[in-house]
Amino acid sequence: MLPDHEIHIVGRWGRSKEDKIRAFAERVRDLVYLLDEYEVDVASSKGSTEQARVAFGLGIPFIALNDNDLPPHVVTRLTFPLSAVAVVPECFSGPTYGPTVRFRGVFEVSHVLDYLEEPSREECRRLGLREGSYLVVRPPPVSSHYLEMAEHFEEAIKRLLDSTGLEEVRFPREGGIILPDGTKLYDVVDGIDLMATSAGVISGGGTMIREAALLGIPAISLLPREDPCVTRILMEGGLIAKADHRNIVQAYEHLVERWSTGELRERARAIISSLEDPVDAIKRALSQVFNERKLY
Repeated sequence: MLPDHEIHIVGRWGRSKEDKIRAFAERVRDLVYLLDEYEVDVASSKGSTEQARVAFGLGIPFIALNDNDLPPHVVTRLTFPLSAVAVVPECFSGPTYGPTVRFRGVFEVSHVLDYLEEPSREECRRLGLREGSYLVVRPPPVSSHYLEMAEHFEEAIKRLLDSTGLEEVRFPREGGIILPDGTKLYDVVDGIDLMATSAGVISGGGTMIREAALLGIPAISLLPREDPCVTRILMEGGLIAKADHRNIVQAYEHLVERWSTGELRERARAIISSLEDPVDAIKRALSQVFNERKLY
């Protein structure tokens, strides 16, 4: 949450390939109109092809952030060549095309650091949920450039819910949040806080399970292909389990055992302390951009 900043939401989610192109064009148009209202010194985004194209077209130095090194590297190819500098984790194996700042860790460290200093634990009560009674579910990014389909995801979720008796809070790819009673809300939701009071996060993607892992709660990846390097780092650290519809119940039970003793939380804190805050890497990238501009 950024209570002291004005936030503009630009664009919408595109489902099909054709709709993604239309949504891309709409976001480019809207960003151009939005930037007309401001004097912009530098632009930065994580995985936004629209931000890269608009910044390049307007002559604004662009800092590209990315951590998804899964081939075929479509977003990387459309953003990094237009950037003044790229910021990636040390483990990133994809192409970067130019000046690059690497950092030891994952971007999600910066997502959870402020929360861990002052956890509110209020979002579940605001939404009428009981702490520890629900699982947060995030579907796979089907129709993305690196995933066309995801069989058995819903089967896996049903098996786990039936086995545990827990409720489901779902974050659909198209936006909003679906509560256990089926109510769909489009309110601003503090996802970090909602995950922190859940009984675990099950995701076909990456960001939310990495956030959950760093919070020290059960986190399971159902991505039906290899995971990006940043997820694998936390798997190797014992914070995330890889599962499918056949073994999800066993994987969750094993994590819950470690969660109930506090081991997951202690392990998460130890890993966070060994990693670099990516904000420091972004600051280094900004220094590179502004120092280069002084030369002209």
